[in-house]
Amino acid sequence: MQLPLFPLSSIILPDGLMPLRLFERRYIDMVKDCFRNDSGFGICLIKSGREAGGIAEPYPLGTRVSIIDFDQGSDGLLHITVKGEEEFRLLTYVSSDTGLLIGEVEALAPQPPTPMLPEYELLAQKLDLILSYLETDIHFEEKLLDDADWVSHRLLEVLPLASEAKYELLQMESNHERLNALRALQIEIAERPA
Repeated sequence: MQLPLFPLSSIILPDGLMPLRLFERRYIDMVKDCFRNDSGFGICLIKSGREAGGIAEPYPLGTRVSIIDFDQGSDGLLHITVKGEEEFRLLTYVSSDTGLLIGEVEALAPQPPTPMLPEYELLAQKLDLILSYLETDIHFEEKLLDDADWVSHRLLEVLPLASEAKYELLQMESNHERLNALRALQIEIAERPA
């Protein structure tokens, strides 16, 4: 499967939501093509390079996303919200003449559901607190805090980890393994003032 790629310094996983502001012509054209073809695009974590300007080298794992909302912001830029659909492995990619990366990707098989073990409940509570800080940017209709996979995915999206650390977590075999690694980080979050 071929997908246009949007390398970013942040990640999105299945069922995640991500607001994006687009100003580069290559990405505005990509979004137009997505609407025209009723298709999505891929978001990959940047291995080297930057989000804007030149061509960034992506890590070989990403998520196919669909556009669920769009408008022109008060800043005059195109604002879209995307939703994570499925994870993929990036096999190869080329840069088009506009600088847009086009990847040949292989969808990864969904993992069997991870049981919500008692030791993950503190992570779910911490995620709930983090999401309360982010409500203006990301709003989930329903927080699935009793779903270990949902908790794992959202924590990977929102924690301010270095790209290398995020990629190390992304390439783990299972969400069970990811959750145990996240538990080892001993995440500290200040309570919101009342």
